[in-house]
Amino acid sequence: MSEKNTSGEQDAIDDFVYSYFKQDYSHNPQQIQDDEQGYINALVEDVSKDIGSNTGKLGIALDFLLVAEQLAQYDTWVSGFNPEINKSDILERFDTKDTKTLTFLIENEQVGIRPVHNKVIDLFRSDLKRTNFPSSPGHHTGDWESYDEMLVTSFRLSRRGRYEAVERLIDLGLARLDAKSFESRDPPFPQPFSNILKNYERKDDNEQAGSAYQAMAYGYVKAEWPHLSIRADKLRVGSSRQHRYGDIDGYVGPDPMLSIEVKDKKIDLSNVDRELGTIKELAENSTAITIAMCKEVTEEAIKDLEDSNVRVVTDEILEAELERWDYHKQNTAVQGMIHFFANIEQNPSAVQRLLRFIKDIDPENVALVHLDE
Repeated sequence: MSEKNTSGEQDAIDDFVYSYFKQDYSHNPQQIQDDEQGYINALVEDVSKDIGSNTGKLGIALDFLLVAEQLAQYDTWVSGFNPEINKSDILERFDTKDTKTLTFLIENEQVGIRPVHNKVIDLFRSDLKRTNFPSSPGHHTGDWESYDEMLVTSFRLSRRGRYEAVERLIDLGLARLDAKSFESRDPPFPQPFSNILKNYERKDDNEQAGSAYQAMAYGYVKAEWPHLSIRADKLRVGSSRQHRYGDIDGYVGPDPMLSIEVKDKKIDLSNVDRELGTIKELAENSTAITIAMCKEVTEEAIKDLEDSNVRVVTDEILEAELERWDYHKQNTAVQGMIHFFANIEQNPSAVQRLLRFIKDIDPENVALVHLDE
């Protein structure tokens, strides 16, 4: 086979070829006579000149070769090179089934080109990703009588000749048919919000304690519920004074749809009511989605919150969720964080600290135009 084939392509080709040629068959093209090589060359050239306009011809040529090889397993008449064979010899030697496609009957078995052609289609379209190989077997196998010369050549060739022809025809298909490509990005898109969640320092002397986590929560809400109007305020401004329900609320029109309480700390049974009692009460008396977003929550505290209809998002839960977010959704969350620091918390120092971090993990991020060099 061609040295240009990938290892995956070669494995698929080997599996296909040796399903027709016995596994113990050892191919040596040097043992093919010049006369027989001439027939092989003519067959490959005939397929090659038409492959652009009649790709199905490649499939039919392989069909004939592999059916002849299947019959050679039963009848040695087809085993050696015999340039005297003609079409009438073939049809007189083997019984055929009265069908539109060519099907031979031998020792109570049916050997036909249609099953072979189906496997040829699978080889090229599925295994070798040549999706421009025709997928209509009936159209080509039903027209087999238009290719008498290829049929006769396939039966004239020896086993070595058929193997050589099959190899060369498959290589021809690989070379002339375009492989289906899958668009990929190199380097791949970064995962900025995941990186911030796992690696961003949440404490800084120039920032209110907990503001970085609050900004993360705000970014999370902006990305996860883009249809909601989001309301939040600076830290140290109580939600009740601002007529809010939680630290971050989401609305559709006048209707509260979402309320999140944010705690950058571990929550357990000893502090769950003190820290999250308000959100529990809201969950029990409101139709809004209520969420406790916390650094860590013990299993017992999670159960207590869920019994009050409060959903829990921890760092661990969020990290797993972010694995399903593409770059653009993650970047929406990042832009939400920047907006929170710049326009809600109104802390330019916090904005710059976050932008410096983003520069290292996502150097093409559009927000970096605001980074002070």
